[in-house]
Amino acid sequence: MTLEANNHPAAARVAVDIGSTVVKIAHVEDGGNLISQEFYPRDFEAGIARQVEGLLRSFDISPDRPDVLVCSSANGGLRVGIACLTKRFSGAALRDQVLLAGANPVFVRDLDEKDGSNLGYVDLLLVGGGIDCDDAAPLKQRLKRFDPGSYRYGTLLFAGNRHLADLFCHRFPQAKVVPNPLAGELVSRTNSVFEVVRRAYLDDLVYKEGVSELRSNLSSGVRPTPEVVNLGFQRAVLNRSSIGVIAPCVLLDVGGATTDLHYTVEIVRDDSETKPSSAGCSVSRYVFTDLGIVASRDSLLLQLRSHPRLYEFLGQVLSGDVTETYRLFREGEYQPSPELLAYGCLFLALDRFAHGRGPGLPSADLAKIAQVILTGGGAQLLSEDVVARVMEMLVSTRSSKPVILIDRRYQVWVEGIAWSEHAIAATANQ
Repeated sequence: MTLEANNHPAAARVAVDIGSTVVKIAHVEDGGNLISQEFYPRDFEAGIARQVEGLLRSFDISPDRPDVLVCSSANGGLRVGIACLTKRFSGAALRDQVLLAGANPVFVRDLDEKDGSNLGYVDLLLVGGGIDCDDAAPLKQRLKRFDPGSYRYGTLLFAGNRHLADLFCHRFPQAKVVPNPLAGELVSRTNSVFEVVRRAYLDDLVYKEGVSELRSNLSSGVRPTPEVVNLGFQRAVLNRSSIGVIAPCVLLDVGGATTDLHYTVEIVRDDSETKPSSAGCSVSRYVFTDLGIVASRDSLLLQLRSHPRLYEFLGQVLSGDVTETYRLFREGEYQPSPELLAYGCLFLALDRFAHGRGPGLPSADLAKIAQVILTGGGAQLLSEDVVARVMEMLVSTRSSKPVILIDRRYQVWVEGIAWSEHAIAATANQ
């Protein structure tokens, strides 16, 4: 069947999202409005290339077509660790660009902190600090003491004072050098780490998920889905979208491996010790790498089982015998439905956001939230009424209830992937 046969304009853009469990094919107007979309379970036996190219052909779309837009979250996102001179300046600049690139900053630590092995494996270990200047004796001494062997990582990157790059590479010949994001002053340098991490994400997809088997015109332009969703959220907040947004607001992308929190920065408490990483930007993002309904199911259940408000949470989301379910849950004998797991991601993410429980996560005043937007595969299982009850549980002292919007058509993704390259570049430069 052709696009024309389905009343789709021949000039419509085609967008593809390769997820952990689902492949989405959408037809999008040039301005970003959704024409139609279809959802297909991942065919792991066929592999990504055969399935995606076959789906495109089923719509009479040539896989060689140069303007097909592709994004992927098939491997749950690139994990990045940051060791830096100061968390407030170099650490914040590095984390900001890692987030913009759609990767997941797992931790931000000072150079002198010991034993990073208990933090888990990261695909990239970014080491940075200082502005580009010759007189950098304090940083030089700390770099001489730094031991990356205490971390578990795949690739080592140096993104600090460029005058110390040779010293770092002499000590660690396997390291690669990235331009210092702070440059010669405490102002973030455009795209230095952003582009490197973004390319590393694509390389990661190539090696782990078979995206390299796609034709070059498709694989070369693959973008991380978290980056795309963040662009869609920014577009909505800036009133450049068909999605109606009431600020201040949060967006939760509930997936199989992670739950991504996107929020307008005015929600952050004035007394929060940690501030949003996206300085000068109206929105920011945080990734809960341990909250997901499939790949992160075990860690999600562990956190729910030990949460002091588990009984109250179950009372909000279940209609059956809460007491018996609570007992089975605590004893590890309860097998929750995917729906309950999705509500668990929502509850834990916002509860941790309220208290700043996470490396680099600010503490938020949830009472300021005027709207909650939910997207992603897990969000499709949710009910607006139950989400509202969970919000009442988390914020019991508010006079008005936030508007609940469940993105059942994945409109946020569509708006993000359809945004122009010019808009992407402008976002990365902020």
